Amino acid sequence: MEKTLGDRIDFVDPAEGDKLLGAFRAVCGIRGVVVLIHAPVGCHWGVNYIERLSSIKTNATISALRERSVIFGGEENLRRTIEIIFKRRRRRYLILLSGSVPTVIGEDCRGTVGCLDFPINFINIDCGGYLGKMGDGFEEALCALFEWIEDPDPKIRGRVLSVNLIGLQRDIVKGRAGVEEIKRMLALLGIRVNAVFPPSTLSEIRRGSNARLNIVFGYGKGLAERMKQRWETPYIYFDAYPYGTFGVDELVEAVMNGLKIDVVRKNKIEREKEKVLRIIKKAHLYLPSLYGLGVAISGDLPQVKGMSRFLQRELGMEIQLLNITSAPPSIGALNLNNFSASNIFIQDSWHRFASKLRAENIGLIFGTDLERRISSELGIPLILWSFPTISRIDLTSNPYLGLRGVIGLVEEIVNSLLNYG
Repeated sequence: MEKTLGDRIDFVDPAEGDKLLGAFRAVCGIRGVVVLIHAPVGCHWGVNYIERLSSIKTNATISALRERSVIFGGEENLRRTIEIIFKRRRRRYLILLSGSVPTVIGEDCRGTVGCLDFPINFINIDCGGYLGKMGDGFEEALCALFEWIEDPDPKIRGRVLSVNLIGLQRDIVKGRAGVEEIKRMLALLGIRVNAVFPPSTLSEIRRGSNARLNIVFGYGKGLAERMKQRWETPYIYFDAYPYGTFGVDELVEAVMNGLKIDVVRKNKIEREKEKVLRIIKKAHLYLPSLYGLGVAISGDLPQVKGMSRFLQRELGMEIQLLNITSAPPSIGALNLNNFSASNIFIQDSWHRFASKLRAENIGLIFGTDLERRISSELGIPLILWSFPTISRIDLTSNPYLGLRGVIGLVEEIVNSLLNYG
């Protein structure tokens, strides 16, 4: 049964994130850029918490508005904060995220920055909690980075077969490893990754226009549209992450068509796929136990769509419950494996999802730290894979995405079930 984003309950559950969190996740940790949250002092705890949630080292601070700022305005706080940060710097790049208070009282952030006695490159995004949810902030922040993309170098764009990856989240479990796996697979096709958005460096943003093709995964369609209008850069759009061999095949075919690549280049991918399947066969004693196993999945929409496809079509598992914690505004209708609408929660109350989880016959949960307590309560194994997760670290390069991700996921699933068995 089809369910649309318009059916979701229009509120931000305390267990989910608002627009500020989404925007921060998209732009934090860019080397050479300072992220300033213009909001009350309590949001500083939020910055510390977000840093703890993520493996990405952030470069962020806060203007620390007080109660009096609600009446008299916080523009003076903003001006002083920026002066302290940038006065002695040569490179001045700032992303300003305005919280609810300055947004409600209508502060002129651009005017404040314009009155400084030194030049500064800045992007301002209104992130009042009432303006949207986490997915809205993530999408808008990616689109805003367009302002810093420079015109393409014709020598590079004409000579190098390269693409941009847009929308892949680095701050989820195995996020960095997933980006590297997509790069590796594209390299097998002779394609170089020019830049990744969310970016890790300022130079990555600047050279974004040198790519011949943009590959968008859920988030970043607005950025790709602007680049298409400005530099005629084509893009391909995926509403699901490339988990499993089906996801890889879909990605490879679309990229080859988009760049008009000779089909011979696909041979390396096919050989890699055969190698992965030979490794998976070593788990043949355990794989039959996965057939028909009830699974609940909680996470971001592009992740959930890709993972549910992999678990259902390639491992034969039964997806019984979906909890969409965040979603790109560009995705309109959802058709998630022809589920009953009562088994799909789209940016809904987490407690309603938990109640449904208790009522279903679930054998495995793909989720976040929010599901840890109920996992222990029900004795159901939990695989951490989405945002927010703070109770595990990943120091190895083993991904969940792509071909190598098939091995990693099967290994994770089987070991989780054996440990609970």
